[in-house]
Amino acid sequence: MAHIEINTGSYNQRRFSRPWIAKIDFSQNPKGDYKFGSWVGDHNNGSDGVLVINAEEGDVIAQGQKDFRQPKNNVPDYYIVKNGQLVHLESKAEAYQMAQNK
Repeated sequence: MAHIEINTGSYNQRRFSRPWIAKIDFSQNPKGDYKFGSWVGDHNNGSDGVLVINAEEGDVIAQGQKDFRQPKNNVPDYYIVKNGQLVHLESKAEAYQMAQNK
């Protein structure tokens, strides 16, 4: 099992939500079931923080942060765990395909 940690930068807490990270399970739902990890930081001040999640080889990970002023900017980033590292994927469709080939 890989312990994933991603540093996050400071942000305007009035405009953005807390950063989030999740494993996506496509086995029962083609849209994906999200199991959220944790964010360690101070949302009241919009401080730097760390996203934390445990994942296994081949797991699909999503990371994002909601933008309240520009909802079109709410598209998360998708990754797959390979050799204990996150490999960036281009889209949720690619994430779904990678999960099916696991």
